Amino acid sequence: MNLAIDYDCCTGCGACALVCPGQVLALDDEGRPFERYPDDCWYCGCCQADCPAGCIEILFPYLIR
Repeated sequence: MNLAIDYDCCTGCGACALVCPGQVLALDDEGRPFERYPDDCWYCGCCQADCPAGCIEILFPYLIR
């Protein structure tokens, strides 16, 4: 998972899903965001920046090859 989403403060507004350029985020039936395609995340920060409640934190991967 590339994002840490605090569901206790999430209002379900959907702003994160709307601004995601890769359409990685979506809303479930309860209006809670989830990573539909976690491997396709660009780590651009749009979801974190546009979340009005500040509920999203990007977790950058630590790749070792």
